[in-house]
Amino acid sequence: MSPGRRILDFELASTPEERAFQRRLSDFLDRELTEEVRRQHPLDLGLGPEGREFMRRLGAAGFLGIGWPEQYGGVGGSIAMEIILSQEFARREAYLPNSVARLMAGPVILRHGSERMKCEFLPRIAAGEVEFGLGYTEPPAGSDLAAMQMRAVRDGEYYIINGQKVFNTQSHFADYHWLAARTDVDAPRHRAISLFVVDQRAPGITINPIHTLGGERTNAVFYDDVKVHESRLVGEPNRGFYYMIEAIEHERLMLSQNIRLRNFLDRLTNYMRTALRDGAPLAKHPAARQRLARMEAELEAALCFEAHALFLLREGKTIESEGTVVKLVGSELRQRFAYDALDILGAFGRLEEGSKWAPLMGEAARMSRATVIETIGGGTSEVLRNVVAYRGLRLPRDP
Repeated sequence: MSPGRRILDFELASTPEERAFQRRLSDFLDRELTEEVRRQHPLDLGLGPEGREFMRRLGAAGFLGIGWPEQYGGVGGSIAMEIILSQEFARREAYLPNSVARLMAGPVILRHGSERMKCEFLPRIAAGEVEFGLGYTEPPAGSDLAAMQMRAVRDGEYYIINGQKVFNTQSHFADYHWLAARTDVDAPRHRAISLFVVDQRAPGITINPIHTLGGERTNAVFYDDVKVHESRLVGEPNRGFYYMIEAIEHERLMLSQNIRLRNFLDRLTNYMRTALRDGAPLAKHPAARQRLARMEAELEAALCFEAHALFLLREGKTIESEGTVVKLVGSELRQRFAYDALDILGAFGRLEEGSKWAPLMGEAARMSRATVIETIGGGTSEVLRNVVAYRGLRLPRDP
């Protein structure tokens, strides 16, 4: 397919206001997304001064809390503007801060939180003043979140929380923990979980680093008799599981990495035009050409479905399994792309960034490590296929 005619070249901005928003965002990022901000990789180093200031400027410019009411610090924008924001950052391969707060905590607080909680947190999230870490996964409870064991026991006006979370990305620099804990040991497991907003500086919280194969940092978070005031309970007690899954399709869709794959494949294609193998351009090597063409076809198919899902979301239609399909296909595609690229590049593809012989600055080697987690985190591929089966195809639930 001609690079000038790609399936995802569709117009998200359909109104004058949305087109103006898109131009304003592009101008803002041209000006503010500096190399200093890019280098401060938040999943490893945390949000330092440049990253924090960039987040505050995003908020001050009205790019955070886009769809929230103005009374809570939002700008009353459209879902298309939210999509444009996520897509533009992905296109530029830049980290979009505030993802847990914007896509998970904020929307649930807006729908189910008390008025006090809305007024306390939503304006600060929209202003880029606070970051949230995600506290769902536990050693025995990853894809099966209903199996979590962390306990929150009521004691007067407080909940006393004990237990462990694991693979909690962002907790080492977040201000608050978006925490799920079991509040009823007798109720069915899906009706026994509550959500809390916990200050990460509270006494009794210990955060230990976990460094992944992909070179990023995540965390194990331990709670030892941590006191949390009842005002930090989100919505009704024991409804937390349902709050978590309410917006999961939107979250999976908004966090898609397929545009980054487009950029990677373009770089690989350009490299093959000039790199030599056996005295001829790599682009003339039959096996490499076949592999690259297959990658192009698979990516365009994935982007086409993503475009369909984004249009449904923009038009206010119910999406039931579309976000799950985008996450499932995209995560498996990124893994295949990494290993396909290594096969095309040969032994040199294994070289790391920093070696003068590393093609694409070691991107293929780095990607092969970083994508291992992608078919596990956020729901394993096996679990996601079950979701597609019963939500999308209306098959019986997995027993």
